[in-house]
Amino acid sequence: MGKTGQFLSVKADVSRAQVALAGTSKSLVSISRQTLGIIGKGTVKTIKREIKALTETRTGELLKAYRYKVRKDGTLANVFPKALNGEKSIFPKAMALSYGTKNGRLKALGFVQSGEKYAESDDCQSDIDKMIQKELDKYWR
Repeated sequence: MGKTGQFLSVKADVSRAQVALAGTSKSLVSISRQTLGIIGKGTVKTIKREIKALTETRTGELLKAYRYKVRKDGTLANVFPKALNGEKSIFPKAMALSYGTKNGRLKALGFVQSGEKYAESDDCQSDIDKMIQKELDKYWR
């Protein structure tokens, strides 16, 4: 997983999911996209949960800003904040709140880092295992 500013780029080894779903009609790209979608969705969910827990005022601007997108070829998922209608940019606010400021006046809350931890954790793997089981159940009914 790579990180550029407020973007989290997720590349995952989906070989385990591919092996588990080898006997099904799902394509390699479909398996990769679905796996990365689960990781992206869980990462956004974790970031939003941390924002709710760590911020005192809940305007909803940051909660509504974080999104994920999976490439069509199934090679990469990006998690990023997107400004709401009428807003110029959410990046300065998201960067300052997540990483803090140099002069020490604004403490880092680290909600983006919690999203990174989710993507690398066993919780993410259990969500992928649920997806695999659900797909296999479709074929074994």
